[in-house]
Amino acid sequence: MNLLLLIIYNILSVYMFILFVYILLSWTPLVRSKFYYYLRIIVEPYINIFRGKLVFSNMDFGPTIGILLLYFVTYYIQRFLIM
Repeated sequence: MNLLLLIIYNILSVYMFILFVYILLSWTPLVRSKFYYYLRIIVEPYINIFRGKLVFSNMDFGPTIGILLLYFVTYYIQRFLIM
């Protein structure tokens, strides 16, 4: 059970990092690069769940909700693994 939780924790941590890089690169001219395209293929299915849910003056905070949700899930998995 702990091994499975550890694997899930590591996968979610890597995915959260990829999501963070994707969001940072979206503010740069690198959005037309192949690297960004591959990140988009990985991240967009998850981001689309939250897209448009929290919009203020043309800023979409949906990805922020996605990162926070992943953070809380990984935090509670980590707490469970420590116990």
